[in-house]
Amino acid sequence: MNQPAETNRPPAITFACTAAFVWASLSIPLIFFSSSKSIGAWYPPYLVFSIIASYAGAYGIWAMKKWGVYLYIGFNVINQIVLVSMGMWSLFSILIPAIVIGVTYTHLKNMR
Repeated sequence: MNQPAETNRPPAITFACTAAFVWASLSIPLIFFSSSKSIGAWYPPYLVFSIIASYAGAYGIWAMKKWGVYLYIGFNVINQIVLVSMGMWSLFSILIPAIVIGVTYTHLKNMR
């Protein structure tokens, strides 16, 4: 019979992925704000790339894949460097990614 595949995803991973998806989704409107365009012509495309990278990393984490954790960590390191270099960094910009990274890193040994 066709039975759905059983997942061994811990509830903490489900929470972290939900937070990551919501955090990335909240960034979508920023693409269209004139303030984003005033930063530079490169910034709206960078936002699109960052949203796609965040979704891809969160999907990998959701699927319990180590590459998802590494992608999410790597991209967020790059994003923090960009924010610092632009003078736009704040503690809030790292809060949700740090929670997601912390939760997922503790479950890394259970991922494929």
